[in-house]
Amino acid sequence: MATHEGQPRESDLELVVSLTGDDVKAVDSAVLGKVSSSWAEARSVVSEAHTALHSTHPAVPDVFFSYRLRKLVATGAVEARGPVDRQLNYQVRSAGHLPAA
Repeated sequence: MATHEGQPRESDLELVVSLTGDDVKAVDSAVLGKVSSSWAEARSVVSEAHTALHSTHPAVPDVFFSYRLRKLVATGAVEARGPVDRQLNYQVRSAGHLPAA
């Protein structure tokens, strides 16, 4: 969870530092699994991905899912509409979506 200032708690940062490459891949996979060809609120995507992975990765904080979504947008794996921010006030969809005819 983030603090009221929008910054992660120190305990969350400690957990994130201890994640393995496989943990990061699992988070990315969970996030990508919740992104579709239709626009969706980033907040919903992160929440659904966090919930889906919680049983196998309970120590991964939700702020890390938000961070990874922003990284997936930055790499072009996910498209975003609106300013990409930590508060998840933007929409996302899968990359390579063909424009409507």
